[in-house]
This record gives sequence, C-alpha cells and structure tokens, in this order.
Amino acid sequence: MEILRKMKNSLVLIGLLGFIGSCFALECYVCLGQRTNKDKCIKTTIQCEQEQDACKTQIRWQQPRFWQRVSERYHNISKSCETKARCDAEAAAKGFKCMRDWYRDWDCVECCQGDRCNYYATLGGSQTQLSFLLLTIVLISQALHHYLR
Repeated sequence: MEILRKMKNSLVLIGLLGFIGSCFALECYVCLGQRTNKDKCIKTTIQCEQEQDACKTQIRWQQPRFWQRVSERYHNISKSCETKARCDAEAAAKGFKCMRDWYRDWDCVECCQGDRCNYYATLGGSQTQLSFLLLTIVLISQALHHYLR
C-alpha cells in the first residue's frame, strides 16, 4: 500500500512539473539567410510568442541570385518561431520544391516542438526531438526501479 501511495505521489509530481514547464514560452534558434548552420544559427535564440508552439527551420539549396562566372549552389538556412499549424502547412505546401536533388534548386521546411529543438539543420530533425512522453516513461521507470528495490 505504501508503494502505491509513493507511486501516486511521484506521478502527481511528474504531472505538475510537466504543467509548469508548459507555462513558459518556447525558445528557438533564430537566423536569417545564413550559408551554414554555424555561428548565428546555433548561437542566437529567442523566446517565442505565447501562441507560437513550434520551431521552424527552412533550408534552401540554390544558385546565387546574381550572375557569377562560377555559379555553384549553396545552402541558405533560416530559423524562427512559428505556430505548429502554420509551419506544417508551409512544409506541406513546398511539395515538389522539396526534392533534395544536388543538381537543382530546392526549398524545404522542418518543424519541431521543444525548446531549442531546431539546433540541427537536418531534414528529418523533427524525428530526433525528445518528447514529453519519452521523458515521462523514463521518469516513471526510474521511480518504479527506486521504490521496488
């Protein structure tokens, strides 16, 4: 009976911590039109507006907009805060523009949720974020391990 009471208290504490964490605004990395994911793109953060619940990374592979004798393509990386719905809609709207072929220009948008989740400018980075569910499972398993010893 004592174990169940301790587990119940632990679950309540975990729930409260999750609620308190959700009261604070999301923090995302921000940059505009950088050629690499270094310096500004990984050193500058901003606290998002309350309604903005996602971090957005836009990556373009493009030729220079002006004529050059050797016009090699380059990456253009931008990061910002956004609402999840708007970010997902923008990512879906890219459609065929997000065909990552080395020989033509492309433009892709990635969306993720979680503080500073847009650190890496990788396509598919939203799959690597640490979710609240995973954190909860780990904490519960640790609590069970501690109390059932």
